[in-house]
Amino acid sequence: MKLILVRHGVSEHNKGDLISGGASNPDLSAEGIAGVKKVSRNFDESQVDLVYASPLIRAKRTAEILTKGRKTINLDPRLIEMQFGSWEGSDVTPLYENCSDAFDFMGMIGKDYTKYAQNAESYDDLVSRCQSFMVDLKQVASQKTVLVVCHGFTIRGLMAAIFGLDTSEITAQDNVTFTEINFDEANDFNPRLMSFNRALPAYYGAINS
Repeated sequence: MKLILVRHGVSEHNKGDLISGGASNPDLSAEGIAGVKKVSRNFDESQVDLVYASPLIRAKRTAEILTKGRKTINLDPRLIEMQFGSWEGSDVTPLYENCSDAFDFMGMIGKDYTKYAQNAESYDDLVSRCQSFMVDLKQVASQKTVLVVCHGFTIRGLMAAIFGLDTSEITAQDNVTFTEINFDEANDFNPRLMSFNRALPAYYGAINS
């Protein structure tokens, strides 16, 4: 199995530096749509057998544009962004100033954020649903190439589940970037990271670069 992970395009919340989680559903911005269309010209969707996406509009629309409307998009709620509870839609700056221990050394939201964000999803919960998705995917995608379009924290959760890492060991992905993983099906689906956070796909491009 070959897996292509893509973060959605720039959304309206990304432009405003707002926390945009599973309960936030902003559309792609005009800049975001243009960015995905530009990347789509260098992505060969004919190499993809299955497409999955988060049901949130920013991910679903990214998948539709990236595949030029030529693929069925399977929506899976396990791929939504992490649920940030009472922090949803908030400006990051005052939270960072008032709850500095909820952020890591790079300014990313860390595990301790749940001390402050009410009704928020934990990192462990995120990884658990990502693991569930991967278990099911391996059952239906043997020998297939799979595109998954979702969110920054969700990609970190998927990689943590796949490689047995802690989410804190994985950095954020930029919008509309590619992370490609191959699985050795003859050896218990052992994963190999082929590319990470690339502006263009390394192996599935119409123009490889």
